[in-house]
Amino acid sequence: MSFVLWLVSLAFLTFAVLRLWGLENTEWLIAAMAITPYLVGFGLFWTLLTLVLRRRAAAGLVLLLTIALGTLLAPRVLSDEQPGVGGERLRVMAANLFVGRADPDTIVDLVREQKVDVLVLPELTAGAESGLDRAGLHSLLPHRVYDVGLTGEGTGIAARFPLRQIVLMDETTLSQPSVVVDLDGTEDVELTAVHVYPGVRDGGARTWQEELAMLPPPTPKERVRVLAGDFNASLDHRGFRDLIDLGYADAAEETGQAMTPTWSSWPTGPPVTIDHILVDRRAAIGSYAVFAVPGTDHSAVLSEIVLPS
Repeated sequence: MSFVLWLVSLAFLTFAVLRLWGLENTEWLIAAMAITPYLVGFGLFWTLLTLVLRRRAAAGLVLLLTIALGTLLAPRVLSDEQPGVGGERLRVMAANLFVGRADPDTIVDLVREQKVDVLVLPELTAGAESGLDRAGLHSLLPHRVYDVGLTGEGTGIAARFPLRQIVLMDETTLSQPSVVVDLDGTEDVELTAVHVYPGVRDGGARTWQEELAMLPPPTPKERVRVLAGDFNASLDHRGFRDLIDLGYADAAEETGQAMTPTWSSWPTGPPVTIDHILVDRRAAIGSYAVFAVPGTDHSAVLSEIVLPS
C-alpha cells in the first residue's frame, strides 16, 4: 500500500512540474494539460487519503503542489476590472458546428434572442450553410465571408455589419478567415475566426503549436482586434497563455467564467474549455455566456465587447 501511495504521489508531482514548467510538446502532454482543473480536485482527495493513512510526507508534498496548481485556477473564477471605455458595443458569438451537425434552429434562435452582431462558425459545411439560411440566419446577419468545407476544415463569419476580408496570417490546416467589420459611425474592428488544428491528434502537436503562434497579435495603435472560435487550447496550455500575453483579454477569464466547459468528448474525456473570445485589452468585456447547442460537441460562446470611444 505504501508503495502505491508514493507511486501515485510521484505521478502527481511529475504532472504538477510539467504544468508549472509549461511543457506540451507531445499529443499526450497537450491532452494532460487540459485536465489540470480536475487534477487539482484529485490532489485534494489524495491529500486527505494519505493523511488518513498517516503518510504525512506524501500528504504534505501533494498538498503543496495542489495549492500551487490551485493558485493558477483562482483568477478564472474572479472577475477583473474593465477599462473605462464607452464606445459602441459589439456582440460576438462563436459556435463550432461539428462538421455541420449542429442544430441550425438553435443557433439562429440564439442569434435572434442574444442580438448577435458577428457570428463565427468553425466546421461550416454546405449543408450547414443551407440549414442556417432556412432557419433565418441570412435575414439577421446578411453580410458574410464563408469558406465552406467538405468536412471540418470550413469556417464562416456572418455579421449584421458589412465585412471586408483581409489577410492577417499565413494559411493554416483549417480555414481561419479574417475580416474588417465596418461599424456604423465608429472605428472598424478586425476579427479572425479561429479554428486551430487539434494538438491531440496523432502527429498534431507541432502543427498545433505553430498555428497557435501564427494567430495575429493585437495592434495597439491600429484597429481593435478580436479572435473568436475554437482554439483547441485552454488556459492551461502555454501556447494559449503566450497568445494572451501579447495583449489580449479572454472574455471568460475577465468575467470569472473561465472554468465553464465549452467542449466535451464524454464518456471518453472530461469537459474542457477550448472555445474562446479574445479581445484587445483596449476594449472592455461587457458580458460573457456559454450556451448548449444540440447536435454538436461544442457549446456556443458569446461576449459583448465595449469598444474604445
